[in-house]
Amino acid sequence: MSSEVLDQPSIKTQVEIAASIREVDFCYGSSLILKNINLEIELNKVTAFIGPSGCGKSTLLRCLNRMNDEIPRARVTKGKIFIQGEDIYDPRVDVARLRNEVGMVFQKSNAFPRSIFENVAYGLQIRGERNSKVLAESVEQALRAAALWDEVKDRLHESGVGLSGGQQQRLCIARAIAVKPRIVLMDEPCSALDPIATLKVEELITQLAKVYTFIIVTHSMQQASRVSDKTAFFYLGEVIEYDDTSTMFSNPREKRTEEYISGRFG
Repeated sequence: MSSEVLDQPSIKTQVEIAASIREVDFCYGSSLILKNINLEIELNKVTAFIGPSGCGKSTLLRCLNRMNDEIPRARVTKGKIFIQGEDIYDPRVDVARLRNEVGMVFQKSNAFPRSIFENVAYGLQIRGERNSKVLAESVEQALRAAALWDEVKDRLHESGVGLSGGQQQRLCIARAIAVKPRIVLMDEPCSALDPIATLKVEELITQLAKVYTFIIVTHSMQQASRVSDKTAFFYLGEVIEYDDTSTMFSNPREKRTEEYISGRFG
């Protein structure tokens, strides 16, 4: 190999940012819940939020699609949140559109008491899609992406609540991605599932992260280490440490992070 090739400088790939959280404080009434949060969420990566109960993980997750707007006296009191460059707390932002672009999968699967097809098509129909061919294609694509199509393709018009817990959670994922969001938020998505169903959901997250950005709240250190690329450790409303998951779990910088990951508190 020529010295000319050896001497060429390495090319650093620029990291693309899906969400930028800058100096955010959040209050419930007079109680300060989040304090000066600064995070850059990378595009097409899985980011895990870990930390003890009540430390602000889920609150921040709900700030990203403004679900906290529904809670009286709950508000961002300082800072800004940008989703791919857009200030989502700008008064001109259409919150319904934002929630299409930043989907949510909850701790307990919340399949609607409708058919499997209607569950997945729901967001598209709310957005105004009426073309039956487009709906059918979109539903199939979403169910295939959620690794559920082969299990339900012959019973699309049966109730979604008749599926198993793991299937219902994958149905909720299909519903979230059917509208092609920028980001998918997940709040303890596997806490109610058995180990086999949990593994299927985790494999699905890993596969879908090639297309979508995931932010997951989890109390399972094993899950965070298995599925996430980046991890943020929260404690008492603050981000104590944020790093590559492999680095944080093998060599955390902060003593509190090490103690939490090793199970000495939390």
